[in-house]
Amino acid sequence: MSTEQKILDAALKVFSSEGYAGATTRRIAEEANVAEVTLFRKFQSKENLLREVLFKNRAAFSALDNLFQPEKESDLETDLRILGKNVAKVMKENKEDSKRRMLMYMLFEEGRRRPEVAEVLSSVFQMNITRLKEYFELQIKKGKMRNINPRSASITFISYFVYTSLMRGVFGDSFLGDNDEEIERFIDIFTKGILKVEDTKSG
Repeated sequence: MSTEQKILDAALKVFSSEGYAGATTRRIAEEANVAEVTLFRKFQSKENLLREVLFKNRAAFSALDNLFQPEKESDLETDLRILGKNVAKVMKENKEDSKRRMLMYMLFEEGRRRPEVAEVLSSVFQMNITRLKEYFELQIKKGKMRNINPRSASITFISYFVYTSLMRGVFGDSFLGDNDEEIERFIDIFTKGILKVEDTKSG
């Protein structure tokens, strides 16, 4: 394993357990078993190190690029169901996901107080939002979706998976029940809404 990867693995562990403010470069260097000067030579600052940790772990934080491959002839509901189940599968099977969930929780918490943390977190989520927004824009042009704000729809969709992942990390899988069934219920609500058909016609 390269020195750079050792530092990134150590940073993920320390950021996850101690938060951004509590994680010192000295502590990260000790965890990686390297000199602190080596850490600075490769990453220059703690902020740069956090940014690199996120981008190196973007398979978990930015799963849409790799997992969202809609079928050419499938409908919108099928596409979103496939995406949701693929994201959930990756998060469940990844041994490092508990660390990533804790890191994400830390970033949300500290991002409110530290602009540099918010900036790093925002850049990662913008990739997901933009990818899904482009897909929704295409579906609106095809007439498969009503003319809604595609960015708002993207944020709503992604927020569900972020929030439920955090909930499972804190309360355990039993809190939300079967993952596949929960995703099916969410996709049904997301694509059909909560109003009865006659109510939507009268409105």
